[in-house]
Amino acid sequence: MSDQEDMVALGRWTINRRLLPIKLFYFFMMAAVGDLLPFIPLYMKQIGLSSTQTGIIYGIMPFVGFLVRPIIGALLDKFQKHKLGLILCILFSGVFYMLMLVIPSDTTSYMSVETKISCNEYDSYIHDCFQNQSNECPLGFESLRLSLNKTHHSTISNLSLSIHGENSSAPYSVIPSETIDSYPKTSCSVICKPITQFPGEVCFTDQPELKQCLGEQTSPANLEFMIYDILGSTKEVIADRQVVGNLECLDFSMHNVTVGQRKYWNMFCDHETEFNCHLKCDLGVSEQCVTKYAHVIRDKFILFLVIYLFANIAFAPVLSMGDAMAYDILGDSQRGKWGKQRLFGTVGFMLFALSSTFIMYEISSSNKEIDFSVSFYIFGVLCAIAMISVWMMSVSGNISSKNIMVHIWSVMKHPQIVMFLCVIFFFGIYTGAIETFLFWYLEEETVGYFQVIPGLCLAIACSTETILLFVSGTIIKRVGHLSCIYIVFLAYAIRMISYSFLDSVFGVLPIEVLHGITFGIMWATSTSYASIISPPGISGTVQGLLGGIHFGFGKGVGSLLTGWLYKETGMRWAWRIYGISSLVLLIVYFIVNKTVFKKSATEMVENQRELDVATHVHTEPSRGKGKYKKDKSVTTNHLNEQPEIEPLVNGTEEVPMATDSRNKV
Repeated sequence: MSDQEDMVALGRWTINRRLLPIKLFYFFMMAAVGDLLPFIPLYMKQIGLSSTQTGIIYGIMPFVGFLVRPIIGALLDKFQKHKLGLILCILFSGVFYMLMLVIPSDTTSYMSVETKISCNEYDSYIHDCFQNQSNECPLGFESLRLSLNKTHHSTISNLSLSIHGENSSAPYSVIPSETIDSYPKTSCSVICKPITQFPGEVCFTDQPELKQCLGEQTSPANLEFMIYDILGSTKEVIADRQVVGNLECLDFSMHNVTVGQRKYWNMFCDHETEFNCHLKCDLGVSEQCVTKYAHVIRDKFILFLVIYLFANIAFAPVLSMGDAMAYDILGDSQRGKWGKQRLFGTVGFMLFALSSTFIMYEISSSNKEIDFSVSFYIFGVLCAIAMISVWMMSVSGNISSKNIMVHIWSVMKHPQIVMFLCVIFFFGIYTGAIETFLFWYLEEETVGYFQVIPGLCLAIACSTETILLFVSGTIIKRVGHLSCIYIVFLAYAIRMISYSFLDSVFGVLPIEVLHGITFGIMWATSTSYASIISPPGISGTVQGLLGGIHFGFGKGVGSLLTGWLYKETGMRWAWRIYGISSLVLLIVYFIVNKTVFKKSATEMVENQRELDVATHVHTEPSRGKGKYKKDKSVTTNHLNEQPEIEPLVNGTEEVPMATDSRNKV
């Protein structure tokens, strides 16, 4: 059917009824994704999953997707049931994601305290600066001590101090004598992040000073320990007290810290290092700045893991199969219009991600407890509409193949195609790092009003992605597939390195403009390239393999690797490592393409197809005989076809690509 026959006038608008279901599918499916999936980590945290449990889940699920996408894609190719398979996958995705609402959790509470800790080779101490008479949450360390001392009926005195020749009166607390042990002891868990550019290694030891660490040495990137008696283990160093205007800074010596199951007298650093620290202290002595903390017991964690596993198995092939069906409907002549269809998904994602954020916060009973249930219900409704749009699609029967593994091997035997899939794998690593740890990094290591940042980042990222997806076909046609991949490598390098130098949380907003390149251009280029190099009849399988490598294997490795780098080097250096690696890979990929691979991947695949056609023997039984004869007309017809001209991946020349009637994708 021609484009003119597909056009339907609707008032001032003209609609292509053949492409409308594709647009609707992308819009409502990506709207469902934007409505719920970005908030799943926050939901997991709220119901009580620990960082370790969350890491296990996010490390496993991408590998599940990597295995499931090509397998389901191959099964749908084999049985030619793409519409039915996609509808069932969307249905089960909605069901299993909504089942996560039934996971129960147990809630405890703690006092939230923020302060700084400084350490060197001679000492470690708490450095607490606060505004006089400030009771804002989270508490400062001195506010915590005052609250505890009031509860323990300790003495509070006023001293007259002379600071720079001026008299200033400031309250301070007198620590109870160590001989007094009748007061209840308050325990605090301490989590610290270094703010020094090059932090020193940390040593927990019983030595009076650090010459050689004879205790437990650990990385400063993620420092965690316990103080089981916060009053008895800290004492104010009065000589270090400073008051400037209404800002007061106090220092407290710190001893008797516990790491694991071992208590140590001192904490040292091999050079001067400062940390931002968050303390979670027991309740019972004060009700100030109480934060609720949910925790999931082991059996409930396993239940959540099983439900989330089935949800990911169902959802994993949805978008890759949607891509294959979209390319099938577009055909070879309109392949460049895929980006314009996909941008409707980006618009849906942006609209529902932002609206869902505001709806959840508006209906939540408090600013600390978010009601996620509305997002789950909206997700179910959007999945239902997406299923209807899939049912409306008119798909050909030429997406399947009976020789799936043979055709996959025909693609994988080309080194340049294998190299391309490796590139997609590295892009997946970078995607996993950003999606899993960017907001975590911004919240912990930058300053500013973080609450509005996720929504603003999504808005900017989706806006730039929409624009670049709209023009992606033109960009790919003008500069070529390989040049687009080089640009993506460069954009990732700039994006990652820029993250590492952020101090203000709002500095991330201009950086997120690069998302349009690192995803919009990257994915349009990748899917277009994959549809070109796919052997006849297995576009669904190849698109599934592509999605599995990027969103599955690559993203999973990225989440696990970044978690390890976060602990060992800190997130700032993790970003720098990724940025440098992107530049190195850009140079290597460019050199290999210019020196090792003389032919483009599409040329090699097309030459192989022409060879297969030229040597093809079509057999049929001869009348009255049990022998077979060659059907020469097949070979003659294929060789006499005039090839269509399409821009190839090098961007500098156009190479003829023979039209194959067996492959409409």
